Amino acid sequence: MKMKMKAFAHIHRRAILIATLAFSVAAITGIKPVWAAGITHSPTYPLVGQTVTFTGSCSYPPCDGYGWYFGDGTNGNGSPVNHAYSAAGTYSVHLVVGDANGNIENAYASVTVIGIYVVGHVYDNGNSAITGATIDLRTQDGNTLLGRTSTDSNGYYQIGGPNTGTFQVNASKAFYWEERQYVSVSCLGCTGTGDFHLPGDLFYPVANLVVEYAQVNTAETLATLSWTLSQGSQTTVDAYVAPLGGNFQVTTTATQAGCVSTGSGSTCPGTGDPTATSLLYQQAVEVHGIFWKQNPSNPTNIYVVPTQNSVTDEVTHTTDYMSCCPSSGGNLVNVAKKATYSATYTQSASFSLRYELGVDVSVTLEGVGFSTKLASILVQGSYNIQRSMTIQVTNLSKITHGYFFYFEGNSVLHVWQVN
Repeated sequence: MKMKMKAFAHIHRRAILIATLAFSVAAITGIKPVWAAGITHSPTYPLVGQTVTFTGSCSYPPCDGYGWYFGDGTNGNGSPVNHAYSAAGTYSVHLVVGDANGNIENAYASVTVIGIYVVGHVYDNGNSAITGATIDLRTQDGNTLLGRTSTDSNGYYQIGGPNTGTFQVNASKAFYWEERQYVSVSCLGCTGTGDFHLPGDLFYPVANLVVEYAQVNTAETLATLSWTLSQGSQTTVDAYVAPLGGNFQVTTTATQAGCVSTGSGSTCPGTGDPTATSLLYQQAVEVHGIFWKQNPSNPTNIYVVPTQNSVTDEVTHTTDYMSCCPSSGGNLVNVAKKATYSATYTQSASFSLRYELGVDVSVTLEGVGFSTKLASILVQGSYNIQRSMTIQVTNLSKITHGYFFYFEGNSVLHVWQVN
C-alpha cells in the first residue's frame, strides 16, 4: 500500500512539474497545449461490490502515468485499473494523465453504482412477450417510486434499486390488465426475479343508435342512413363489481357522425353497399383489472370504462328482429316512381340511451381462473345536446312502393318496404 501511495505521489509531483513547464512554454511561445484526456469504464451500471474496470486515454499516446480519484475517498494508478464500490450511489471519478507532448490532462466521469437489481419478463396469457410494458419499482408499501423502465422486444426488463429489502413491482401496458407482486433481495449486489403474465382487457360493444332496414328491396330502393351526435354528450358507465364499483364519465369533444347507403349516387361517400341492412353506432365497454400475482383469484380492482371520443364500430349487416308492422304507431308512406322520401328523427335538450349489459367475466391469471359477475349500464346523452337519425329512400322502380317507418323507444328506427 505504501509503495502504491509513493508511486501515486510521484505521478502527482511529476504532473505538477510538467504542468508548470507546459505553462512556461505556453507563456513564451504562445502555443497552448491540448487537453483531451478520456475515461471509459465497464460495466456501465455496476452493482455494489462488483469490479469496475477503468481505462484512461490522452491526446497523444503514449500517455505518461495515470492518477485516479474514484470519488469514494480512494485512489489508484495505472490503466486499466480495477475498483469496487461498497455502497450504492453516483460517484465522480477524476483522472490526471500526462501525454507524449508533456501536457497534463484531466478527465472526469460519473459512475452510478446500483445496490440491487430486479429482472424478469412480461408475457401475455398466451406466453408471448409484451414489448414496451411499463415496470415500476416501488417501496413495499407502494407509496414511493424508486425506478421505472420498460420491456424490450423479448419482454425482458432490468431495473436497479438502492438497497436490499422487499419491493413492490408493478407491470402495466395499455389494453392489458395490470399485475403486481413483491420481490425480495437479501444482499447488496444481488438480483431478484419477478415475471409477469398480463391478460388483455375485455371489450364489449354497446349499440347506441340503430336503424334497421333489412326488409327493403335494394333492387327497387336506394336506402341511405345518416346520424349525428353533437359535441358535449356524455357517456356514463356504472359498474357493479366486487370488490369495487364505480361511475365513469367521458364527454365527447367533437360532433360524431356516420353514414351508409345501399347504392351510389347518395350523399354518402363511395359506391355504396347493396347488402347493407342496418347501421349500428357502437361504443365499447372496456373491462380492466389490477391483480396480485400471489393471489390471482381475488383481484385488487376490476373496473369498467367507456372508450373515449370515437366511434368504436359501425355495424351494417344485422337482421331486423321485428316484423312489419306494429299494431300502433309508425307511419306508412307511399313513394312514387323515381321519387325520394326522407324522414329525420331529432332529439335535443335532454335524452338518454340505456343499454343493460350482464356478462360473466372469466379470466385466467397466472394459470388460476376466476369469474365475477359484471353488470354495467351505458347511458349516452346529457343536457343541451342533440342527436338526429335520417333515413332517405329513393324509389328506383317504375311503380309506387309503400314504406313503413317505425321509431321504437328512443333508439331504434325500423323501415320496412311493404309493397
